[in-house]
Amino acid sequence: MRIGELAKRAGVSVQAIRFYERRRLIRTPRRTPAGYRIYSEKDLESVTLIKKMQRFGFKLAEIRRILQLWILPSDTGAPSPYHQGSRQCLREGLKLGQKKLQAMNEQIRSSIQIRDELEGALRQIRAALNAPLPKKAQSDSAKSPGSAAIAAS
Repeated sequence: MRIGELAKRAGVSVQAIRFYERRRLIRTPRRTPAGYRIYSEKDLESVTLIKKMQRFGFKLAEIRRILQLWILPSDTGAPSPYHQGSRQCLREGLKLGQKKLQAMNEQIRSSIQIRDELEGALRQIRAALNAPLPKKAQSDSAKSPGSAAIAAS
């Protein structure tokens, strides 16, 4: 299949496919005599996997590392160390996934803490708005009707 069909079937842009190639996330495709890139179903699987891993929050370097377990050659050009679905490959993938999940859980805990602090600050502001005016402010507002409207706003 050509690049446009791959992009359409994977739900990404043609530019994304080219970007993945430049970043070595997918293999360099074969080319027709006319120079058109030709992709396989395996390439479609790779792009779909890349999209899913990005949704999970993996960085491109992490995605490449995972793909190098069985799909891509290593950065040195060595072949993938495992066969897809092998126990070793699954163990390595599990380790990387658990590490990402742990990082996500820490981010969630941190976000909850920040949210709780913000809620506390907002409660204090609401309480201050609902508190009666101090005596001096009340006596000042009684002197001038315009100042009472300003104090109320």
